[in-house]
Amino acid sequence: MNDDEQLEDARRKKLESKKMQEQLKSTLRHALDEAAYNRLMNVSVANSEIYLSAAKSVLVYFKRAGRKVNEDELLSLLRAIKEQNETKTTITFHNK
Repeated sequence: MNDDEQLEDARRKKLESKKMQEQLKSTLRHALDEAAYNRLMNVSVANSEIYLSAAKSVLVYFKRAGRKVNEDELLSLLRAIKEQNETKTTITFHNK
């Protein structure tokens, strides 16, 4: 594969990624009320890992509930995700 083919492949992958991100945002806009959507977009800027987990959870919740997810429900989901991802650090001192 030469340099031109590699550049074209990289461009194609970037375009596909951008298209998928826009599709996800569109679906989330449909699944969330305005305040919840804005909050989730703020999370996407701050932490993409939590954003993706939350987006997945929101879509599952939306499908089950059959209605838009409000901000309070989103906050509950975000707290649950944070607790799952949080690692507890403990320091133990052993006296000799």
